[in-house]
Amino acid sequence: MVKWISFLSALLLGISTSTFALDHDEQLKLIIDIYNLDPASCDINNDLIDPRLTAIGEAVFNTTVLSGDKDTSCSTCHVDELTLTDGLPVSVGVGGEGEGPERMKSNGVIVPRNSFTLFGRASEKYSVFFWDGKIHEHNDKIFSPIGEGYQSGFNSPLAVAAVLPILARDEFLGQQSFFESNKHLEGINEAFFRDKINAANSVLNQILKEKNDPDVEEFRRALKKAGVNQPDLPLIGNALASFIASKVSECSPSPWDRYLEGDKKALTEKQKEGAILFFGKGRCAGCHSGSLFTDFNFHSIGVPQGEFGTHIHRQDIGRAGVTFEIEDRYKFRTPPLIKVSETAPYGHNGAFSSLKEVISFHINPIPFFTETGWKSNRELLGYGKILSTRSEILGHIEISDEEELLLLTKYLEAL
Repeated sequence: MVKWISFLSALLLGISTSTFALDHDEQLKLIIDIYNLDPASCDINNDLIDPRLTAIGEAVFNTTVLSGDKDTSCSTCHVDELTLTDGLPVSVGVGGEGEGPERMKSNGVIVPRNSFTLFGRASEKYSVFFWDGKIHEHNDKIFSPIGEGYQSGFNSPLAVAAVLPILARDEFLGQQSFFESNKHLEGINEAFFRDKINAANSVLNQILKEKNDPDVEEFRRALKKAGVNQPDLPLIGNALASFIASKVSECSPSPWDRYLEGDKKALTEKQKEGAILFFGKGRCAGCHSGSLFTDFNFHSIGVPQGEFGTHIHRQDIGRAGVTFEIEDRYKFRTPPLIKVSETAPYGHNGAFSSLKEVISFHINPIPFFTETGWKSNRELLGYGKILSTRSEILGHIEISDEEELLLLTKYLEAL
């Protein structure tokens, strides 16, 4: 695979040299044809949308009644004004207050991964969800921590992905305490695999029986209006998927989309040059391939661990936490680049504050530590094992000056 990518990139590298009398648009036409690219920033699978379910999904997305301490909703970490992210390096879950940067000042629980945008996730091409790929559609099956999705009643991998935060302790279930708990923690946290679905169904039933709670009453009204008396977890997931698809379908096409549709003036000349670098000697499309700019595979670029992690000793071992394979340590799914310029910070733990910083890190990680310093002795002494996992594809990048780095950034701003 790497040899093929290198060969294709070498071919495109030749296209970008002055020995060919092709202008930028002619070069990009070759690239678009070779990579079979089409507009995708507003692409959705229309089969996901059911107007009846969309109304329920909107209510679920915005309500806090599904969180154990009634302080968290889906919209907490997917904010409209922040391109459906939370704008934070890592998210703040239960116990948090406010939105965006305000949450960092609260006493909420750290959820040690960067919150991704929802744009692109409703595409029919989207098959692998979360940084570690814990949701994966393959051979008409949805593999997930709660069992095979279709058999359980979910209509799509997006529907399964949408409910996982609701089942997660630090994201929704509530803060653990020696002295008190809540029905979400007691009922769901200790259940595993398919039993989590049954546990969640039981908790949903209990929530809807609550009296004198205006938020619960509003949630009941939304269900009743849609003709649903007693929802189960798969219906909640399908409703969220329907709402998300409907919501992201309202987006405006990106400059890159408009260019693909034939508007040659949608990109500046600098952005066109950046696109040629992206698909050519920058080798970016070796991983950020296809219309969604992801190969849905798992790679390590050597991202430093930071102060928080999902696994033992504050590590985040990435894909290895799903496969339990040592060669998958520190690998994360290639993030799609839809609306990437609007969704800083970058990396699974938000380690990079700007596009320039994360692009530079792909090329050479060493200057990053020279400029930002080592955050701790743990990072200083432990980085060698992470560095050793960097993808060999990164060794073929040929970006050689600041101007080319700027051109790549300009192109990414058009996605």
